[in-house]
Amino acid sequence: MNKLIAVYSDDNKLLEAADKLIEVNAPVEEVITPFVIEELLHKFHVKSNIPFLGFVYGTIGLISVFAALYYTFVIDYPLNIGGKPNLSLTFPVLLFIGTVLITVLSTVATFFYQDRLSPFKEPEFYYPGIYDDKMVVLVDETKMDNDLKEKVIGIFKETGAEKIEEV
Repeated sequence: MNKLIAVYSDDNKLLEAADKLIEVNAPVEEVITPFVIEELLHKFHVKSNIPFLGFVYGTIGLISVFAALYYTFVIDYPLNIGGKPNLSLTFPVLLFIGTVLITVLSTVATFFYQDRLSPFKEPEFYYPGIYDDKMVVLVDETKMDNDLKEKVIGIFKETGAEKIEEV
């Protein structure tokens, strides 16, 4: 696998290490944390299109649910109940619920597709405690020369990595 990993349990130390790794242009492959660290995303310029796609899915959901409800209540099977119009007060509630349902399901499916996740997929990398409180930095050794490797190991030691190892 040829990876150099450093394990942290303090996110401030991890952010300090990230700053120094960016300074020396280390080939950081991935940083795995049990929770989202917004500053880390900004440091490594990670952008997500999930919010935009959520809006698009919401718009598509609203239009499709409106079309289905309109077709059902007005065109295909109109019922005259007490002289009320076919587009009654239940219409907005059903629109809201249908829109939210389509948006959530589509966004979750997109998230799983983009991160290449599936129920039966084995994790590509696992470290004990990674889902509890450990944060792991993976640096690709094949893209480093010996000087850079020594600098990276020095950065890990300087910033207080709990464990440094080659995998």
